[in-house]
Amino acid sequence: MLAASVRRLQRPAAAHPWCRLSTKTHYDETMVYEFASQKIKPVSLGQLLKYQRLPLSAENILDSVSYSQAELPVRLAKRVISFHRLPFIVGTNPHIAQVYNHYYEAFDRLHAFAPIADLDAEWEFTRTLERQTQLLADVIPKIAQGFLECKQYMPREERTAFISDLIRSRIGLRVIGEQHVALSFQFRSEQNAGSKQQARAGAPQTAEDVWVGAIHTKLRPARMMEQCARMVQNMCEMYYTTAPEYYVDGNVDETISYIPSHFEYITCELLKNAFRATVDFSAKTGRSSHPPIQVTITKGDGYVGVRIRDQGGGIPKSNMRDVFEYSWSSMQAGDTAESAMTGSSPSLSAPAGMSLQTNLAMQQGVGGPIAGLGFGLPMARLYAEYFGGSLDIVSMEDYGCDVFLKLRSIEGSAEEKQI
Repeated sequence: MLAASVRRLQRPAAAHPWCRLSTKTHYDETMVYEFASQKIKPVSLGQLLKYQRLPLSAENILDSVSYSQAELPVRLAKRVISFHRLPFIVGTNPHIAQVYNHYYEAFDRLHAFAPIADLDAEWEFTRTLERQTQLLADVIPKIAQGFLECKQYMPREERTAFISDLIRSRIGLRVIGEQHVALSFQFRSEQNAGSKQQARAGAPQTAEDVWVGAIHTKLRPARMMEQCARMVQNMCEMYYTTAPEYYVDGNVDETISYIPSHFEYITCELLKNAFRATVDFSAKTGRSSHPPIQVTITKGDGYVGVRIRDQGGGIPKSNMRDVFEYSWSSMQAGDTAESAMTGSSPSLSAPAGMSLQTNLAMQQGVGGPIAGLGFGLPMARLYAEYFGGSLDIVSMEDYGCDVFLKLRSIEGSAEEKQI
């Protein structure tokens, strides 16, 4: 039931009388700067997990929405101001300007709410927050395209700093926003099911018990890797008409507290690279069959490790220092026009003859729509590091890659990590 509620996060909500966009022809910069001047109030992961002992109450939900209502407009306003600081010619790029408008719209809608004191107003805010969170879900492809077109107008270091700050801020906004939306749906699901009257102590654990908003407290990495690998394999077969097999071994019963959508994004990016590289290298070397992709799960103190091993030819040594740079291959001499647009490396390239549109369409089903623009690995690393994890690559040229992903359990780092 909760899973169905969480899936509703993707449904757009209609506009409500509490929050109408301004009819002014110019944005109210005074209001934006007023909010942007306020200090961010970080929330610890422990606070996000404080409602772990269900059932949720109306007081819990009003407490959660109070923080979201106070904090999200401040963070959104700071993002809006960051766009103001871009060079004029960069800010007027249509892709970047569209992202700016999305951030301003989210700020304008959320800050317009009066202080929320009852569940009816909370529900209206939640549906608006759900809509704006979904609207901001697709900003990275536009930013990637915009900066690709404007790269000559900003130094590489400044572009990298802006994009990294935007992505980190986006993760924080989505974690706070999606956590409240999920809690709100969870609360109403419990009310409808009458679970508020059920005694918690001694009751057998159900599927609902492992969720705290958007956080899954008993996530099994091995099971998630199976699901992600199967999806990537199907996409690979669809576009290459062939795909390697895979298997998952190691500590397959290990669990962690994590946000499943984050885990899925990171691992799909890594698996996609492994599958594509394996197929490409088989074609290049004339292999009659593809070596399997090996996924190994290891257990650590408060974290799990994931190693993805492929025999896809590896990454050239001369490119290793750049693989975590945004759109890194688009700056290399000798790229074709299409590879400059897709940002793909020689070992991670699209199939011969595949158009840019087809390549990007493929990516929309596998790990996010921006993988073809050279953002996949740097974004995956940012997501891994956000909760105290890490992502490293060891390449053996003309053989393959070992990718090492370390994910720290949210519950294990709850007290020290703030977002």
